[in-house]
Amino acid sequence: MAARRSTRRAVKKEAIQRRILNAALALFESKGYDRTTTKAIARRAKVAEGTVFNYFETKDDIVLYFLELEVDEAIAAVRGRPRLREAPLEEKLFALIQRQLEYLAPYQSFIGAAFLHALRPASKLAVSVRALALRQRYLAFVDELMRESLPDGSMNVYSWIAPQVFWIYYIGVLLFWLNDTSADKQRTLAFLDRSLAIGVRALRQGSL
Repeated sequence: MAARRSTRRAVKKEAIQRRILNAALALFESKGYDRTTTKAIARRAKVAEGTVFNYFETKDDIVLYFLELEVDEAIAAVRGRPRLREAPLEEKLFALIQRQLEYLAPYQSFIGAAFLHALRPASKLAVSVRALALRQRYLAFVDELMRESLPDGSMNVYSWIAPQVFWIYYIGVLLFWLNDTSADKQRTLAFLDRSLAIGVRALRQGSL
């Protein structure tokens, strides 16, 4: 009985979090990140403003929750495709980033604004315990993909820094994608395909 109550509470909590998140994302896209207030988010989500603060201390925390869902979904998408387990590393990384971009696509204007906001000293989006934990979880998965794809004994000094390099690369891809005006972001996908092939080849050769 206690376990069922705990499960119901968890489900209810997640439902409220998602409702607040969806309200916030709609407002971030239509009004902009800075102009959106927690009061407006609460009104759109049909909850009290205090309820918003019960779940999210700041708007940055709402964004971090969104990014956590995005990373979780992208990892699950890659792991949910058994064919990828035997695929080349560049194909796995392409699938990972492509799924992330698909997840972010409906919120492109907001993502661009969030980039600028992350540069502010007080922002939690770049440097906070939660942001760093999210990045570490993402890079741990990238490292896992590299280790399962590279031949045994082929790990070298470049292999150890490769996940960190990949993080910088991903940020660059995201900026490219935000400014890509081609149909269906085809330039981004072409860049992703070519650059991953080059990067993985360099990693295998130990010349990253």
